[in-house]
Amino acid sequence: MILRHFTHRRHLKAIVARGGLSVKDTAEPYLQFEFNPPSDRLKETFHSLHQSTSEPWDETDTVTLDFDFVKIQAGDIDVLEQVEPFPGKIDSDSANGPIRFVKNFLSLGYLTEESREQLSEYY
Repeated sequence: MILRHFTHRRHLKAIVARGGLSVKDTAEPYLQFEFNPPSDRLKETFHSLHQSTSEPWDETDTVTLDFDFVKIQAGDIDVLEQVEPFPGKIDSDSANGPIRFVKNFLSLGYLTEESREQLSEYY
């Protein structure tokens, strides 16, 4: 089982330097993840959710980071199924996996091996 996070490739350097994902770098109160994605549909369309931002973003800019959900649970990290609505919240869609939330920080130590290898291609 995985939690998939989507980010712009230009954020990777900061994510690697910090050693994980942090809400301090977002305008949102939670880190958002697609739980067990049934397909790459959200990955392929995620950039369209950010068309109105000041940062140019097209489909080639989206990078996925897959985290091992079982390891996260073993690490006693709270993964929330529901939170109060907030600007930028991704809505669950029947074509996507359900959306899950983490409140503060998630270490890159929970990345799947495949995502670690992908990240090493960037840094």
